[in-house]
Amino acid sequence: MNFKESQENQDVDLRALIGVLGRQSRIILYTFLVVFAVASLALICVTPKYRASALIFVNPEVKNILESGGPATGPLVSENARVDSEVEILRSSAVAVAVIRDKELFLDPQFGPSPSIAQKLANFVGVAHAATLSDDQMIAKTLLKFRQAITVQRKGLTFLVSVNAWAQSAGVSAELANAMAQTYIDQQVAAKISASLSARDVLQNEIEAARLALAGFEKQFDRFFEENSARFAAEGHTEINRLRNNLANNLAETSRLSQAKTELSAMVGDFNWSGAAKTIGDEELTQLSQYREKLLLPQQELSQNLDNNLLQAELTRLETLLHNKSGQALTSMSLAIEKLDTQTIDTRRQIRQAISGAELSADLLTEVYAMQQEASIARAQYQTLISRMRDLETQARIQIADSRIVAPALAPVSPAFPNKTLVALLALAVSTGLGVSLAFLNEFYIGGVTTPTQLSELMQTSTAATIPYSRTSNTGQLSVADTVVDAPLSHYSESLRTLRAAVEQTFRSTVMSAAEPSLSGGKIVLVTSSFSAEGKTTTALALARTYALAGKKTLLIDADLRKPSLHRHLGLAPKTGFMDYLRDPNQNDMTSGFYARDGASPLAVIMSAGPAEVATDELLNSKTFEALLDQVREVYDITIIDSPPLLAAVDARYIVQHADAVIVAVKWAATGQSDLRSAVQPLRMAMSPSAQLLPVLTQSQARHRGPDYDGYSAAI
Repeated sequence: MNFKESQENQDVDLRALIGVLGRQSRIILYTFLVVFAVASLALICVTPKYRASALIFVNPEVKNILESGGPATGPLVSENARVDSEVEILRSSAVAVAVIRDKELFLDPQFGPSPSIAQKLANFVGVAHAATLSDDQMIAKTLLKFRQAITVQRKGLTFLVSVNAWAQSAGVSAELANAMAQTYIDQQVAAKISASLSARDVLQNEIEAARLALAGFEKQFDRFFEENSARFAAEGHTEINRLRNNLANNLAETSRLSQAKTELSAMVGDFNWSGAAKTIGDEELTQLSQYREKLLLPQQELSQNLDNNLLQAELTRLETLLHNKSGQALTSMSLAIEKLDTQTIDTRRQIRQAISGAELSADLLTEVYAMQQEASIARAQYQTLISRMRDLETQARIQIADSRIVAPALAPVSPAFPNKTLVALLALAVSTGLGVSLAFLNEFYIGGVTTPTQLSELMQTSTAATIPYSRTSNTGQLSVADTVVDAPLSHYSESLRTLRAAVEQTFRSTVMSAAEPSLSGGKIVLVTSSFSAEGKTTTALALARTYALAGKKTLLIDADLRKPSLHRHLGLAPKTGFMDYLRDPNQNDMTSGFYARDGASPLAVIMSAGPAEVATDELLNSKTFEALLDQVREVYDITIIDSPPLLAAVDARYIVQHADAVIVAVKWAATGQSDLRSAVQPLRMAMSPSAQLLPVLTQSQARHRGPDYDGYSAAI
């Protein structure tokens, strides 16, 4: 195939494609309108939703706020893992449930649990439904809906995370997005504070153990000093003995003051002012206590001379003075105890220095050194733990989140769902695709044939004629075929003459292409269809009349033996039929009544009488039928045979082998294309090689007329 032929085939295919779309334009248009109507209805009925987005920056570096800044810790993979972990924390149920509880979303119609069918029915009939949801069940059901309204996404490989919230209100969407972001930040800070406090609690146990260990070393040193005091005295270490006596006095005084402070605190709590005054030994406090007791005794003259209000005021004044005096005494005791503690610590230090500088025996020196080292280690450990605990407490108070909100969500000005532009584009794409698909489906499989071009493409041969639809009601006609006689200039009559011209052209082409042209003998034309009621009998009668009116010796044979109808078109009622002749030609000759003349034209007709009760294909494949056709070829110029439908009976396959031309009637917009293909395929196989197939579009209701009709025909 050369380039020119290929280009012509492409042009033909393109024209065929455009032709299909043009013929099925109504389906495409209706599909377009239906899809857009559905899309518009959906846009009207669907509840609009707004989307607000908050942006969070996640710092992958975990730093201590009390320490100076340093370089980033960990490689990039760890940073990505850190950010991904924070994204998953944002998506967790903990954050969502906290927002649900804080905002009470379980009471919101959009997010709260929907009533069950049983509850709806109970409410409908006015019966109180006993089944109620627990708080956990309400939270769980609300969480399912809330998760669908929240999306958390990381922005590529950056440290930015967007929190998107969908809601039926613009303000609510922004509020939820910000609530999710802030709750995540708050929980991050709370987690860091909790971690610091947990570490502090662990350290407190260690600090107590270290304090007890340090106290044990101090007691051990004291026992050592007590056990070896005689040796220190014998060796002339008077300074050590003096410091030891001072230490003992300080400890004794500290114990006395601590006990007195404890007793005084208890007395103040019990309002035992006389005991407090005795403990403190203060004369003024003693006098105030005695004066208060006198006021509380009703039989005393002093209390009787005062009215109740003045008495209460005086008692209140005394209580305040007693509290202040007792508080001052407690403060003084606390200061004295602190001073004694300081002196005790200083004395212990002096003792250690004195022992370290004294000339001791080797065994005493070794033992003292060992105790000093252990005490020094315990003291250093204790100080380290105390310092670390103070740091943790400070961190818990000034803790900040590693993440921060860089762009709070703002209330959107327009709903994000539904996206009207996107819906329109999708509706356009869907309607176009669906419309074209339905168009091709209707063109090639479902719908009927509506144009001559479509029929030509389907049959792979030119359409012989298009016969318009013509009504017989209120016209007085027995058949539409009467129109060729009653209205010879009508569109219908002209279409039949066009069909006759196509048949004649076929005969001429066959003779000219034959190896030995011969013009002798009549021609046989078979008229058939895929199904009944497609106009084949009417077409056969009308075509035969055009031949007869044109001066041709014409014979019309009703070979539809199973369901004959030609006699009704002619208004005749033969007693015997063509089937009777084929079954017994000796008993039924041409004078039996089934051979007649058309009353409207010089047409000869062979009719059938009634529906067959036996199979008729053997009769049409018999020697009798073949001999009859040989005779009519010698007598008539043209013989037209009306056969049974192709898909209803097999008879036409036996008749077609005798035909010089085969007319297939296709009813406009009714005959299925797949049925037409199924009918024509075996017909082509049974046809004579020299015969031509002529498709005819019958009962066409197309309303476009060509300009060739104007002034040349009468519309009927």
